[in-house]
Amino acid sequence: MKTATLLGTFVFISVCAASLQVSSPDSRSDLPQYTSGDELVRPESYREWVFLASRLRVNSKASSGEGETFGDVFVSRPAYHQFRATGSWPDKTVFVLEKRMSWSKSSAEILDHYEKDLIGISVEVKDTARFPEKWAYFSFDSSTKTAKANPRAMCWQCHHGGGAVENTYVQYYPTLKPLAQQFGTYRQAVEGPDSLRK
Repeated sequence: MKTATLLGTFVFISVCAASLQVSSPDSRSDLPQYTSGDELVRPESYREWVFLASRLRVNSKASSGEGETFGDVFVSRPAYHQFRATGSWPDKTVFVLEKRMSWSKSSAEILDHYEKDLIGISVEVKDTARFPEKWAYFSFDSSTKTAKANPRAMCWQCHHGGGAVENTYVQYYPTLKPLAQQFGTYRQAVEGPDSLRK
């Protein structure tokens, strides 16, 4: 009887420990993962991360075929907690910009926009040991599982020149902007007339 009780207690503790490991902010799912060929593995659990902001983009170029799209920004949990404590992004920070098509519903007085099908995701990674410029950018369509880093001119330059904190657009994240200003890590110059995000 005593053996069975001890065994049951051990199993219960083991299950609880496994559960805590999965839900921990330092879970491996929050860190960038790479293939042996230096491709980034698509982060699948990003919708469990911290939501920062959403935007509705209206594409003025009708030929692009995209029309209006939503962009939802998520950041890995350890990075978010570190930013709240210091105003800076730690190494291994991962951002995901999820891009979705939009649809509209209107009444006599109201026009609502809603998100629908996934177009793809863009991923921003800070990995100082792997990338000479610290930050790198990756693009995934709705089904690809791995991706190589985009060319420097494609994303890095805009983020480096227009980001309020390092290479990130903290000026568009209303819950983080005041923290960065408080810690003195916020670059106020990005709020000039030419600072609109591309």
